[in-house]
Amino acid sequence: MFPTIPPPPQRLLIFARLPERGRVKTRLARDLGDDRALHVYEAMLRDALASIGTSSDGTEVEVMWVPTSNANAETLRRAFGDRALAMQSGETLGERLAMAFSERFYFQHTSKIIAVGVDDPTLPRALIDCAFAILDSCEWVVGPAVDGGYYLIGCRAASFDVDIFNDVDWGTDRVLGATLGRIGEWQSSVAVLPERRDIDVAGDLAAVEWQP
Repeated sequence: MFPTIPPPPQRLLIFARLPERGRVKTRLARDLGDDRALHVYEAMLRDALASIGTSSDGTEVEVMWVPTSNANAETLRRAFGDRALAMQSGETLGERLAMAFSERFYFQHTSKIIAVGVDDPTLPRALIDCAFAILDSCEWVVGPAVDGGYYLIGCRAASFDVDIFNDVDWGTDRVLGATLGRIGEWQSSVAVLPERRDIDVAGDLAAVEWQP
């Protein structure tokens, strides 16, 4: 018989899309065009994955990809390497986050989950590891973005409530405030990481120390 190997207690979920013209960085494309926006996204994805790194003994790194007709073994491997993969499910970002967290907490018995995107191509793994460590003594951890959203969110299994992702005006400057407000209503503890800048519009490219 083969022994059952339990998954690592920590799960880092990277929410990303396959690089496809017209389907990535749509706000950036309004200023730069679809071709340039695709080029920027490809560079962001490459650099973000390199900066975040791969799985370790205690942390499983898993890429959550958005369904698309172009997804197959070759395109997924080319985009995301040999990292563990799972398809996102749900209509809205909130539904997709809620489903991903719920499945891993309730069915895979993960103890801590952190979710990030690839909109910050220089997000360091050291900061993510620090966020995981913070969850040993805090129920939630949030990394605020300059635009009023967040670049990272995580919690412990016992603290998770699916309502954290419900009724959120995604893509607006109200995301962070609503999220922290809800955690406060629950009287849960939360740690706030240093503010960072996502790249969503052309002005963000000029403001960050990174170029595609």
